[in-house]
Amino acid sequence: MTDYQLSISLLQDFNVFKDFDCGIEAMNKFIRNDFQMSIENHFCEAYCVYCKDELIGIFALSFDSIDLDNDDKEDLQSGFSSRIPDIDYNYEDTFYSKRRYPALDIAYLAIQKKWRDKHIGTAIISEISNRAKDQRFAGCQFLSVEAYATSEYSAVGFYYKCGFTPSELKNPNKDTLRMFMALYSKES
Repeated sequence: MTDYQLSISLLQDFNVFKDFDCGIEAMNKFIRNDFQMSIENHFCEAYCVYCKDELIGIFALSFDSIDLDNDDKEDLQSGFSSRIPDIDYNYEDTFYSKRRYPALDIAYLAIQKKWRDKHIGTAIISEISNRAKDQRFAGCQFLSVEAYATSEYSAVGFYYKCGFTPSELKNPNKDTLRMFMALYSKES
């Protein structure tokens, strides 16, 4: 994973973003101009990731739910598209009969440009996953994300490597791809 000592804290001061540069201008613009409104209007809760005293990344989380159609469920059961959910045998029929599943959405994730390709993003996904499993506020079966996917930059490959799978076909009129990952899996 990563050999860096990372610390994560709830965002307290929006001024920490004044020099933040993830290398993707559209994301930088959003972080500097609109991120605060998303947080203040209860769309998400934001966190800062530090290595020592240096801000190296940010992420934000929201409650979510994912809808799975029969093809998605078959792919889950077979392990074809994602990790097979770790469901008690006696609960499988109930689980797979549901249409909607509780999830935690990674609303935003950005790493400082100079810290990219150092497995920081993977470490953050792992930490989000661990925190989602440890919380006792609400049920949660999956992580979800709208993975950024434009001609300038695509995070889809990164999320694939982290164990996510698409829950839709790529729409050329949309700059994201909705993806999900089972939190509790038979492989973990």
